[in-house]
Amino acid sequence: MRFADFRTFSPWTNLAIFAVAAVFVWIAGTRLAACADAIGARTRLSRAFLGMILLGVATSLPEVATTVTGALIGNAQLVAGNLFGGVALQIAVLAIIDAIAVRGALTWFTPQPVLLFQGVMLLLLLGLALAGAAAGDPIVIAGIGLTPILLATGYVLTVRYSRSGDHLPRWRANEEPEPPHVEDRHEPFAGTSNPALYANCAVSGAVILAAGWGLAQTGDALAEQTGLGSSFVGVALVAGSTSLPELSTGLGAVRQGNHTMAVSNILGTNCLEVALFFLADLVYRGGPILAATDQSARFAGALGLVVTSIYVLGLLQRRNRTVMNMGLDSIGVLTAYVIGLVTLYGLR
Repeated sequence: MRFADFRTFSPWTNLAIFAVAAVFVWIAGTRLAACADAIGARTRLSRAFLGMILLGVATSLPEVATTVTGALIGNAQLVAGNLFGGVALQIAVLAIIDAIAVRGALTWFTPQPVLLFQGVMLLLLLGLALAGAAAGDPIVIAGIGLTPILLATGYVLTVRYSRSGDHLPRWRANEEPEPPHVEDRHEPFAGTSNPALYANCAVSGAVILAAGWGLAQTGDALAEQTGLGSSFVGVALVAGSTSLPELSTGLGAVRQGNHTMAVSNILGTNCLEVALFFLADLVYRGGPILAATDQSARFAGALGLVVTSIYVLGLLQRRNRTVMNMGLDSIGVLTAYVIGLVTLYGLR
């Protein structure tokens, strides 16, 4: 839905709104990461689980708004490009976090097996979504394609087993990295009661939702004003704007020493991103939404598979090899993403 038609504004006005919304997303995302860190210190919930649920769901609110809006107006290409493109872009966000805030390879500081589980489940969900798109999602149940139903089920199972820890005894790192020294990282909420802490999380999430909606709307309008196609808009502009919460919360988590939470935030967000095809199919009225995806959107999904695989390999190998303080796997992700984006532009 649109409370205002941003397409009637000038490009400079939309750029100004975009910049203001980005600032709010950045501030709220950083504060949300601090809230999640404090909650983890007060409870027995693992940082990987908190990253997947609290940060992952909260930072996915802009994608939820964009998905529903795009499906309601019947723009399947925008929805698919945003969801598939968002996966690839948010993996690239991890590489950016590695370059900015990590002294060493990011995957070296994340020996937790739950991250491997989440990464493999993301690959499974992406592969399933691409298979459904290629096949045209021929089986429809109560107006919803079978593939989105399976994707939503897979996400629920991913959350469940991330919490249970049943897979943990089967894989452990032989060498644990020395955790980075962070002083007084819980100080901002040291004297805050639990209800006030949860209220802080809720307010930060609400700000991310509102500002993320503004980012998506102005990004869409700017894309139309520049004459770019819907699929490329979804992958590059809309996905880029709605990924700012992941960047700010990820940087906030790493700067507090929570590398695991930062990685789990991205992996959890991406699993939810793929599962949002179920929500899109609920409101889309042009048939199974995966059947309406074009070549560009499917290529974006394949790009997501490639960059996720690179990081899963990095998590498996855990080698602290860097170039200019940046992990080799992060360099591989950024290289693949840039090449993919150039190729995608040619597919418009």
